[in-house]
Amino acid sequence: MANRHFAALGDVWKHLPLAEILRLRPPAHYWETHAGSPAYALTESPARAHGAIRFLSVAPTDSTLEACSYLDALRSKPGTYLGSPALAMRALGKDAGYLFCDRDAESARDLREAGTDFRVRVVEADGVSTIRREADEAGLNPSEVLVHIDPYDPYERLNSDSMTPVELAAALAGRGYRVFYWYGYDSLDERGWAREEISRLAPRVDLWCGDVVIPSPFIFPGRNGVWGCGVVLANMTSAETETCANLGTALERISTDDVLTNNEPSRLAFAVIQ
Repeated sequence: MANRHFAALGDVWKHLPLAEILRLRPPAHYWETHAGSPAYALTESPARAHGAIRFLSVAPTDSTLEACSYLDALRSKPGTYLGSPALAMRALGKDAGYLFCDRDAESARDLREAGTDFRVRVVEADGVSTIRREADEAGLNPSEVLVHIDPYDPYERLNSDSMTPVELAAALAGRGYRVFYWYGYDSLDERGWAREEISRLAPRVDLWCGDVVIPSPFIFPGRNGVWGCGVVLANMTSAETETCANLGTALERISTDDVLTNNEPSRLAFAVIQ
């Protein structure tokens, strides 16, 4: 199990927009640099109580979220949390091609098992290098590929010839690939940092960024202050970015009564970063 923070609010503000993008404009090919496990047992924990478990309970009361793809996926297998590979296979089915990368042996094994009946290739190696090579050699139309980049360390460089994850995002965006880049941060000074960095590296690409600031104890019980995360989208349609903005606004709306009064911030807040 590569993702210790599955079903926390960081995952909610990753999988909520991702699931809707997959529904709105299904790609012919879906690639992930850091795929993780396809599914997790949705057990109780303090972080999940503010995350997917609360979302399951509250989202049906919101007019924007009641019919969203992410809620539908959460309901599809009670007691199970679908990771992004499973969300993609559920949304795209057997006609799409999948490339899942992860260096964790257990995750790679589970991905192979989950993808038995699909056109899935699992590479148990560095996803940044693998997908960079695939983009160079596959000969696909970039507009037909959605690349999900979700690194633990956005600046990791395995050797002098390697790209970092954020460099890969910019390079692929510049070539016309549809890019979904998820990032985290620990200080308000870093809010929206990934959009700024990708824009600097790929200045002619149209980017969209949706960011949520979260009370840190909701993710890391016992640690006060701020934690945040966001998604940067490249080469997406206005329908996709507008939908994601509406989802972020709705997520903030259902969080108004999930308050930690002795912390700053006291509750989740969403913003589109320009």
